Amino acid sequence: MEDYNAKRHTVRAALDELGRLGVIVKPRHRGAELRRFDAKSINQLYEIRELLHRAAIRGIRQPTDAQIANLERWLREHAKVSASTDVVAIHRANMMFHEALFGLCGNPFITASIRQYDWVSFPIRAYGVGDRSALAQAGKEHIEMVDHLKAGRMADLENLAVTHMKRARDLYEMKFPESKPR
Repeated sequence: MEDYNAKRHTVRAALDELGRLGVIVKPRHRGAELRRFDAKSINQLYEIRELLHRAAIRGIRQPTDAQIANLERWLREHAKVSASTDVVAIHRANMMFHEALFGLCGNPFITASIRQYDWVSFPIRAYGVGDRSALAQAGKEHIEMVDHLKAGRMADLENLAVTHMKRARDLYEMKFPESKPR
């Protein structure tokens, strides 16, 4: 409340929404906490994310110049805010870049599902935003994604859309070894 000069009911509503999305949990007699994942849950979550990312890329037809321009706008915005320490702006620009990319598939159900599981995986993905090296790698991969798209290298784009998720997951599993598959 203090950091954002927000009212109590606004913060409670935000926490309720984050709970509904599966980002936080509210253990009894304790405050809200970021959700923690075990190895099985991470594997299941990333399995569905991979399926959705592949489906979205496979659904992309020739994008228009306006669609490419929108994607490049979010690419530049992500690069700009990544130089800052504003993790909220970095996260937002990253989400908008991916929404512009996956939205090219034209299937609102796939893109809505991707967005849903992006939020569920937020406690894992946040480690990629907080790590300067991972953030730089993500920026380079975003550039590669746009290059693959423009060149029509859809198989390369599909593979990169999947491997792009790995760094943040690895960071999470290093932070919480009990979440790492054995």
